Amino acid sequence: MKVIASDERTAVISRVIELLDPGSFMEMGERVSARYTEFYHPDSVVESDGVVTGYGTINGSLVFIYAQDNEVMGGTFGEQHGRKIVDLYERAIKAKAPVIGLLDCAGFRIEEGLDGLYQFAKLYKIQTKASQRIPQISAVIGQCGGGMSIAAQMSDFLYIEKDKGSIFVNPQGVVGNAIGDNPYVMALDDGELEWEEIMENIRMIIDMLPSSTDFAPDILEVSDEELNRSCEGIGGMLGDAKAILAELSDDGRLLEYRGRRGRSMITGFMRIAGQTVGVVACNEIEGRKRISAAGCNKAAALINMCTKFHLPVITITDTDGYKTDSTTETFLPTAAGRMLTALTSSDVPKFNLVTGSIVGSAYSMMNSKGLGADYVFMWDTANVSIVEPRQATEVIFGTWTSELEQQYRDTQSSAVALARHGFVDKVIAPEDSRKYLIGALQVFMNSR
Repeated sequence: MKVIASDERTAVISRVIELLDPGSFMEMGERVSARYTEFYHPDSVVESDGVVTGYGTINGSLVFIYAQDNEVMGGTFGEQHGRKIVDLYERAIKAKAPVIGLLDCAGFRIEEGLDGLYQFAKLYKIQTKASQRIPQISAVIGQCGGGMSIAAQMSDFLYIEKDKGSIFVNPQGVVGNAIGDNPYVMALDDGELEWEEIMENIRMIIDMLPSSTDFAPDILEVSDEELNRSCEGIGGMLGDAKAILAELSDDGRLLEYRGRRGRSMITGFMRIAGQTVGVVACNEIEGRKRISAAGCNKAAALINMCTKFHLPVITITDTDGYKTDSTTETFLPTAAGRMLTALTSSDVPKFNLVTGSIVGSAYSMMNSKGLGADYVFMWDTANVSIVEPRQATEVIFGTWTSELEQQYRDTQSSAVALARHGFVDKVIAPEDSRKYLIGALQVFMNSR
């Protein structure tokens, strides 16, 4: 069997080098090639066996990275290919450093049979082990088929390169049921982005998240002026969760998590007073503030990740209740239960900022005091009611007048009323939101 030097890896390695700090990439296993098996006798094989593996740094932080090459052996996953990725994971776990995968794999290498399947099983096992210890980041830069589509979904973050990346379990031609014109199965991804945007997001992840669950997140230096900054104008941003989060953050940057899904909730990571926090914020869509099942699901996943990496959780609560459609009726109870379980079982500091007019039981599940929030702050303009205040007035008093409705608001649904009942720790002006959140974060500094 002839071994061919892999000059065709240049394009793949260039992506790796572009992502990492200049001069930091150290390749591992570059001479590894496919071996003879009982049913596999190729005339020649290419070095690297279709995957480049190694380590380097991003902004000075150690990362392990692998990049699949679809120009080698049809872009398939074989025995040595899989062994290289598994070996990379083992070293990353031991070094307590993140793993980044650039995925371009059409599926199993049929010629190698069970040897390749065995390595896929090993990969799933090591990914499961890694999921409780280090961040896993995947970017689909080409095809991501068969068993590799499952490996991709096991990552903490999953990006798809726009116009190039696709995920599928089975090729479209063999799928029995109609899936329309969609060339791939929609994944629970973090966005379909250009390569430059994917690189920027990966760098933000490495910057914000700790490299291992064994380490506390870094806290960056912030100027006194920034610490004491007032959020002027934030009161006029009601309904626009991303605008509110940008105003609260140190630098206006939000690393959004699963941004294409469940837009009734905006989830992600940002820094406040130099500290990374996870955020879940109710969001208005087309004039409606209704929580969806998809929003609850991604909120639950975000909270679980914060628990894993010891990051505080901040929720921004402003909702008129749940969406009223058949999909929500079918899936919301399970999704909401998943979010409630994530919140109540998490031992990280949890803070709730109530900003708007909230109606119904959705208030209770959004990190309320009764659910275990450590601090609840409420804008002095906000209110919470079981039903619409006018309807509540008619039920309680048997009639409605503006005076009676105001009486109901003052005694039952206003921020001061909630504070009197012990459901709110502090009624604040909207522009002071950042100051109070910073103070609460500092109180729990030792919980890290």
